[in-house]
Amino acid sequence: MTRFSIIMICLFMSALTISSFAQNTDQRGQHGEHRRGGRGLKQLDTNNDGKISREEWKGQAEIFDKIDKNKDGFITGEELAVARQERGAEALKQMDANNDGKISREEWKGNPERFSRLDANNDGFITSDEIKAHRPRGPRN
Repeated sequence: MTRFSIIMICLFMSALTISSFAQNTDQRGQHGEHRRGGRGLKQLDTNNDGKISREEWKGQAEIFDKIDKNKDGFITGEELAVARQERGAEALKQMDANNDGKISREEWKGNPERFSRLDANNDGFITSDEIKAHRPRGPRN
């Protein structure tokens, strides 16, 4: 297995894991404005303004620039969600050895139990729709 494939698989697994930390939840900001994001955003947003500035960002500048789609110098919950989806889609594509748009048990490189949880219809394949449906949604208490 190539180093690139291993990295992509790790990114895919991270995208699935991160979803529980950076969900899209409705919240109100300090001044009553609507904002989105979850615990991942909250953990990175040290000044609690509902977005991540370059000063708050601990990762590579290139990654920040890629996630900051509107180039306003901040990463919002929506931009984090888009980045996770893009990463997950790319990793899914990398695992899909036969390019049929789904991952079989043979193609899956992760934990077999996780495969079973993601395979919602128990057909022996994981699709991008099943992965999206598995992500937690809504506000957390």
